Amino acid sequence: MNLKALLLLQPGPLIRSGILVLCMLITLLVGYLHTLTGLSYEFHGFFILPVLLVSWFNGKWFGYGMAVLAAVDWFIADWSLASDQANALPLIFNTAMRLVIFLFGAWFIAEMRRVLLRESRMAREDALTQLPNRREFHERGQQAFAQAQRQGAPFTAVLIDLDRFKEVNDTLGHEVGDKLLATVASIIREQVRASDIPGRLGGDEFSLLLPNMNAQAASGYVGKLRERLLAAMKENGWPVSFSIGVACHQVTPHDFGTLLKQADALMYEAKRGGRDRILQQEY
Repeated sequence: MNLKALLLLQPGPLIRSGILVLCMLITLLVGYLHTLTGLSYEFHGFFILPVLLVSWFNGKWFGYGMAVLAAVDWFIADWSLASDQANALPLIFNTAMRLVIFLFGAWFIAEMRRVLLRESRMAREDALTQLPNRREFHERGQQAFAQAQRQGAPFTAVLIDLDRFKEVNDTLGHEVGDKLLATVASIIREQVRASDIPGRLGGDEFSLLLPNMNAQAASGYVGKLRERLLAAMKENGWPVSFSIGVACHQVTPHDFGTLLKQADALMYEAKRGGRDRILQQEY
């Protein structure tokens, strides 16, 4: 795992809560050490680190809260060290400036993470359908495939090609074509289980990986999906049908690429055989 992937990990609620509590304790500890050491040691830079950490993993609003805590803690430490506590105006002014800096840091770090997450998602997600693109589909597919191999579980691959899609683009326009593709993707997302891996491989070609699904279950699953897709085409008046290849293995095979080639070959055979049908085979 590279550094960028590590930084963009999405920790769970328990870990985020732990980060928040830890950063609060660090902030209080820094303020206490600053009070003990006075001006002999410089702790000021450590006040902003918990703010940045919380903003990165917990979001800007938690970061803003940490910014207030850090500024107040710093103010209390400075107040206890002040030789002339009668004149609090300089301390108040300094605290206000620090708070502004902390708030800006919290916003900047949270915004940076949001942009990086968006770019990372765009690199792996098809912009039109919000399904995994070819790269993400293959990466996630290989992970699920390896796990199914270790378990000796069934595995099914599905390739879906839209018949006469070019006719829709040519006669109704690309805007309608895009709407059609988005509709297909939406139906696929509604159909899939949590363990399934859908993807848009490009153009009018979609794919599904179905871990732990044997041939009998796959037949009903894919048949239901095709019925829903055809109903949506009819409802919108789109002259599109679906050629689907389904490659099923009772035990996950040795090679992921071969599995996809089997489903792809079945899909093309379905198109050559007259389109608008499912061709399934168990290996």
